[in-house]
Amino acid sequence: MANPTLKARPELVSDGWRKRAGAFYTRPLAPGVAGLLGLAPNRGLPYQWRLQPFVGVIHERVNQVAGALTDATAKSPYPQATIRQSLVGLLDGMDAQDRERWVVATEAPDGNERVFRDVAAAVRDNGLSWMEERTSLDAVVRELRAGNGPVRLTPYLTAALWLQGEVVAAEERLTEIAAQFGGPALQVPEPVRDLRVASFASSSPPEGWPRHAFDAFAARLREGMQRYPQCPPERWQPRTG
Repeated sequence: MANPTLKARPELVSDGWRKRAGAFYTRPLAPGVAGLLGLAPNRGLPYQWRLQPFVGVIHERVNQVAGALTDATAKSPYPQATIRQSLVGLLDGMDAQDRERWVVATEAPDGNERVFRDVAAAVRDNGLSWMEERTSLDAVVRELRAGNGPVRLTPYLTAALWLQGEVVAAEERLTEIAAQFGGPALQVPEPVRDLRVASFASSSPPEGWPRHAFDAFAARLREGMQRYPQCPPERWQPRTG
């Protein structure tokens, strides 16, 4: 069965959202900053989907620097939130669960219009103000420190800190993550060096980092901050690999 969340588009577009790839919508908030809504449909029963919507902020400058630091070359069709928060968390508290709050059915008599109206109203009444209050770098740093971002959020946090000229704080974050590996980096064996692996000699690396990938990221960041301690220039790219 086709994903029924496609029928949410008229309701959300009428509220000022622009449809993006997948179940994502964006809207401008400030120059270089956009709001993000993800419906996050989760397949439940064969003819039923549970929505787990979240709102977020896309800070283009932070994302650009974070992408350069991690050597991200593949461009995803899906928008990447710099910071994000579950919609049900804004409504009912951070510990709230949304598994049964917004359920859509493939054959609903009303086309799930009531569910989509409820989501749109919740975003309008609660999510939009949350996004509008978090367009600044200070707010981005605060949310990332609270863990409200991607799973591997250190590139985004250190990028935002560097953009503020807070190179000491960025270095402290690198030291904090490096300490969680519990030892020096291990040499990756030649046969697996070019493979995509979640970890090497670690069952639970911090933020899912392979150690060699973290070390390469840290080297790029340190080299960049040494050259430009106040702020990375526009379209900055690292010299180290």
